[in-house]
Amino acid sequence: MKKFIAVLIIAFGSTFIASAQGGDYQDLLTLFVDEKYDKVVQKAVKYNEDDKTKKDALPYLFASMSYFEMSRNDKWTAKVPDAYKYCLKYIKSYAKYDPQKEFRADYEDFFADLRKSIIADGELMLDQQKYTKAKSSYSYLLNIEPNDAGAEIYLGMTFVAMKQKKDALASFERAKQLLTEKTASTETTEITNLLKNALITYSNQLAENGGKAEAKEWLELGLEMFKDDKEYKITYETIGG
Repeated sequence: MKKFIAVLIIAFGSTFIASAQGGDYQDLLTLFVDEKYDKVVQKAVKYNEDDKTKKDALPYLFASMSYFEMSRNDKWTAKVPDAYKYCLKYIKSYAKYDPQKEFRADYEDFFADLRKSIIADGELMLDQQKYTKAKSSYSYLLNIEPNDAGAEIYLGMTFVAMKQKKDALASFERAKQLLTEKTASTETTEITNLLKNALITYSNQLAENGGKAEAKEWLELGLEMFKDDKEYKITYETIGG
């Protein structure tokens, strides 16, 4: 947390006001740095409800970050048990109003931590066969990064488990398009690792069900990207060899 705050101060100490979309959000930054997360949310909501600033992305982002910090602290979870749920709600709104990812790099630590948390939730929900919740997790990842091919593959696998064949096919086709056109996001380690794991997991699933040829095709889509990864190479040689 201290590292994250230091980054915020350095990044916005003198330029924050100039970078704000439609207003001065120095107040939100100051409250966040002071760990007054409830007050950040209160002020952010006012911006969200104001016609002049309701489409500005930063208030939604600060609300999401504040709820995320609440969800990781026993002091706050007792007061706000649904903090993580609200974190996801606001990050979805943030993504809607910042399609160009204007502020993403300034908060990369937050996004990395949030992605790790959502990915872990999705994996757990799949293991526990709680497919509706797993679907929500992968949908949130796609809200944050629409070109997350790994999340799209996992969403497809979730739809398969839910016996929603049409939705599964749409997700797989979208992932395949991203990989074929080389537009799949690889901007962070979390996104890249999720893609690797998704390709391996889905290919193994296909191979186990008698679809080795299709499994090989999927692995080939990521072969160039993961050519130096031992696990990926072994999976490809096992299925394709």
